[in-house]
This record gives sequence, structure tokens and C-alpha cells, in this order.
Amino acid sequence: MSKVIFLLLFCLSLFANIETRALRGDENSSSFFWIHEFIKKIKKDETLLCKERIDLQRLENLLVGYEYTFDPKLKELLLDEVEKTVQSYNYFKSNGCYNPKEFLEENFLSTDKSDTKVIDNPILHRLYKAFEKYKKIKQEGGWEPIVVQDILYLKKGQEYDVIPQICKRLKIEGYIEECNDSKLFNSSLENAVKEFQRCHSLKVDGIIGPMTVTAMNESVDMRLKEILINIERARWFVKNDNFFVFVDIPGFFLQVFKDGEPIFYSKVVVGRKSRPTPQMRNVISYAILNPYWRAPKTIIKEDILPHIKKGEFEELYKEGILASKDYYGKNLIAYEDVNWSEYNVTNLPFTFLQLPGDQNFLGRIKMMFPNRFDVYLHDTNERWLFDYDFRALSSGCVRVQKPLELFDVLLQETCQTYISLEDVQALLADNETKKIYIRPNIPVYLLYLTVYMDEEGLVSFFDDIYGIDKKMLSIEDLQKLDTIAVNKRKE
Repeated sequence: MSKVIFLLLFCLSLFANIETRALRGDENSSSFFWIHEFIKKIKKDETLLCKERIDLQRLENLLVGYEYTFDPKLKELLLDEVEKTVQSYNYFKSNGCYNPKEFLEENFLSTDKSDTKVIDNPILHRLYKAFEKYKKIKQEGGWEPIVVQDILYLKKGQEYDVIPQICKRLKIEGYIEECNDSKLFNSSLENAVKEFQRCHSLKVDGIIGPMTVTAMNESVDMRLKEILINIERARWFVKNDNFFVFVDIPGFFLQVFKDGEPIFYSKVVVGRKSRPTPQMRNVISYAILNPYWRAPKTIIKEDILPHIKKGEFEELYKEGILASKDYYGKNLIAYEDVNWSEYNVTNLPFTFLQLPGDQNFLGRIKMMFPNRFDVYLHDTNERWLFDYDFRALSSGCVRVQKPLELFDVLLQETCQTYISLEDVQALLADNETKKIYIRPNIPVYLLYLTVYMDEEGLVSFFDDIYGIDKKMLSIEDLQKLDTIAVNKRKE
């Protein structure tokens, strides 16, 4: 009886409205009605890419056998199989089906998520809602392709035969509420087009051109696939965090979540394709005010040394990049005084750095979550970059448009002795480098989500800036990797 109760409660932790008559423990088929319901739930779950790895056939065979014979030994085998199935299902729901290394190579920080706890995270909830939205659209017939003949660009104030169809197309996804047979491209439709463009990484000008039509003509089946692979990627990293920082790398934005709701938003700049921002879950443990910037090996090799070898010292001086014999910039040297032909990236005895100040690449603050990629959140001296729509422009770190406001939000949540934003600004004014610990540490996610649902229920489909979607989009190819993924999870 105890095993029956344990497994029933385990299932109840996953699903509401499961038949509770199993608690009676009487030896009839209704005792295990909840197992039937559990099997139905798994079969109906379309968000898993690897349901074939859950042996439902064996579970069903044992269930039928027990309901026919009421054999106590068969009952124990059945309950053991239920326990195994629940754990497998919950593991895949919480951790994903595949090894991220197959798609991200080494550009991620692995997360210890080997348990089978149910993941209750707002990022996953939004992706599930997006999937349900587009599944319903598909069930209702999806949308017809837009065909625009002879005219390349459709603009507000003009009449076009295709306008009623475009309006209907936008209404299906919720960008506009009402449509009629009018051929006039009016202001309401223009606003809907702008919102559509914003949600599809397009230039937001309200003009229906070839790129906008192409995005409108992407099939609902493809949208569902895109949502599924984003669910898979989110499962690799997310945990049950009540308060956390979330960076959407291809979305170029940052949010802070508390109790399941976003409480802060900022634009961000992320790594360009050649120096991508890695995916990870980590914890922010401290911040540095008035930081030094020290060049990492990649920048030394690809940016600084080429200037030095060409004798372009002025370029480095203009950027405030100095060479020092020590880590802290106490023993600065002139570039002209060194025989650089003796050195390469492997034997350099110098640190290349910028002193704290307005010219510093890191701006006035950086928020640290130590990792092997040496990436973090920071301010910037190039604030004009936030005016761009496409912001994959950094060397891997995440530049935050509102870093002090973000730090203030984190401090309000964590510090027992609260430091105000005014206090922080006073500390910044003296130009001295200071370290402020954040206790408790705050979870931070750097995720590559090309699909995201906002608070209004609109779903954005961002550009695949690193080509990760392209690697993952074939479900068949994912299934071919099944054996590899299982083996590598054991490493």
C-alpha cells in the first residue's frame, strides 16, 4: 500500500486531476485508474522530442496483465515500472532529451541537473504557452501564403488586392483584432505590421516588403518546430529559481524575474558570431565598481598583437589600452620601448589593460559570475550600440544598457544592509575600484532562445544569429543522435 501511495503522490506532483481512488488500494482495475491517466498524459505531451525512449508499451502490458489476473507479483512489477516511467518522463521534462554538446560544441557551461524534480520556471511556462498557441493555430487550419504580384513594397494609404488576406494573416497570430474586405492599407494594419516586424527581427517601418512577406509565409509547422527546439534548449539549463536574471542572447534583452513575473527589462549587446556569448546557468556573486579592463587571450591574439606588430601604437593609446608589467597597472611601460619581435601570444610577460574611467570598455560596473569563458554582465563606454536593432557586437560578454538600475534591483533583493543607488553613484564618483559581494548569490541564465512569448501573449521569433537552430531543426537528425546523447550523459 505504501508504494501505491508514494507513486500516486509522485504522479500528482506532475499532474492535477488524477483519480484519487487509488488510495483505497482495493484490488480492482479502478485502483490504477491514475496509471491509465498518467499514460494518456505522456502520449498527449507533444513537447518532448524523445518520447520513444519511454517504454510505455511495457507499462501498458503490465497494467493489462494485472487488471486481468490481480496477481500480487505482477502488481509489484507494475508499480516498479510506474516508478521508472515517472522518473524517466520527469527527467526528460526537466533536463531535455539531448546532450547540448552535440549542438553547442564547447560554448556552454554544463549545469548539474541530474535529479528528477519538476521544473516550475516562467521561461519554460512561456514556451509551453507559445507551443499551445501555435498548435491551436495549426488545428484551426494555419494560414495561407501571401502572394504579392508586381509590387515590391506595400505602404499605408494605398489600396492593394492582397490587403484583406494580409489582415487575416496577422489576425491569426493576434497582431490585429478586426479585419474586413477593405483593400485600404490603413493605420490599424500598419501598427499590426510594425508589431509583426518587431517580433520577427525585421526593420520596424510598417512597410510590407519582401522580407516581411517571407516571414509571414513561414509555415505554422516550422514555427512549432522552432518552439520545440527552444523548449529543449531551455530544459538544459533552467531550474526552480524564484528570483533570477535572464539574458536572451538572440533577443538582445535582459529581464529580472521574481515570483514568476518580470520586474526589470534592459537592452543588451551580446557576442558576435565569431566570439559568441556562451549559454549557461550560473550565480552572480559580486560586482566591481570602477573596474579595470584586462584583455583576454582572444583579444590579445586577434586585436592587440596585430596592432603592435604593425607598430600601430597610437590606435592602442587612443583606446586607452596600456601595457603593464604587473596585473594592476602599477608598472606601465611604453609600447615603443619594447622589442615586440621577441614575443607572441604564448610568452607575453605583460598585462594589457584600461584604467578605471569613462573610456573603459566595461564602463563603471561589472557583475560577476565566475566561469571558464570569463564572461559577465557589464556597463559600456559605447552606449550608442543600444540604438541598433542588431546587437551581436561584443567579444562575448553581455553589455547592459541599464547596469546601475539592474544592480539596484539585485541589491534590493539580496543585501541585508541595503545600499541605495545614490550610495553606489557616490562610490563611483571617486574612481576607486571597489568590490561588493552579493549575498545570497543570484541565479543568472544566459540562454539562446530564438522564440519567446511576452506578457501580452505575442510570440517573438528572433534571428538565429549563431546558427544553432539550423543545427537542431531536423527532429529526425535529433533522433539519430539519441544513442550518442544517452551515452554522453553518463560521462
